[in-house]
Amino acid sequence: MKRIFRAIVPVQLREKVKEFQEYQGYQKLRRQEGHTYQCFDATKSIFVHIPKAGGISIIKSLYGEQAGGFGHPTYMRFLKLFGKKQFDAYYKFTFVRNPWDRLHSAYGFLKKGGMNHQDKRFSEEVMSQVDTFEDFVMTWLTPERVNAWVHFIPQYKYITNAKGEIIVDFVGRFENFETDFNVISKHIGVNQTLIHLNKTKDKKIFNFREVYTTEMIEKVEVLYEKDIDLFNYKFL
Repeated sequence: MKRIFRAIVPVQLREKVKEFQEYQGYQKLRRQEGHTYQCFDATKSIFVHIPKAGGISIIKSLYGEQAGGFGHPTYMRFLKLFGKKQFDAYYKFTFVRNPWDRLHSAYGFLKKGGMNHQDKRFSEEVMSQVDTFEDFVMTWLTPERVNAWVHFIPQYKYITNAKGEIIVDFVGRFENFETDFNVISKHIGVNQTLIHLNKTKDKKIFNFREVYTTEMIEKVEVLYEKDIDLFNYKFL
């Protein structure tokens, strides 16, 4: 039946059908008790979860332990999901992280197998072929690959429109995590305590700057130029 459908229905129409089915699925989640999307409606807020910027802690702390992840979609999913009127009315926020720090964190996360089966597959097929972080940055990482895997995609792409404008109301910083979390918590009226999840078990305070050579610093600066400029980050 699926083969017949593909044969007689134009590609564009098939894409619209798929998009509508996804939309219906997301709307169903909005009605599911305890789901994060339902929590968005209850608090009139929307969290754009940029990978490797403390998002799991944010979700669990603001919306409850039962709230689950919803992947890492850009703001466009929520614009379609809630509609422009609600999207504009809801308090939209995200967290960003120093690009050099975020990249190293993503590398370590995926090197250890990640969190789901897609991460594990990527780890087995790609990360297993990379011996060191330096090898990863200098040899494997390219502009094409940066945009091909969710954990490496530049952060600005999650929260800016076609004009390059930031469309969220508040951009928190991983480096100012607790203070910015409290700003958001009070704004949406939940006044929750921040739960730290996925923290390193190493008691030693790690400085990501220790693992970068001058050549690595410069390459990351080129690959993540827009993040660095838009969010005013520096290596030092």
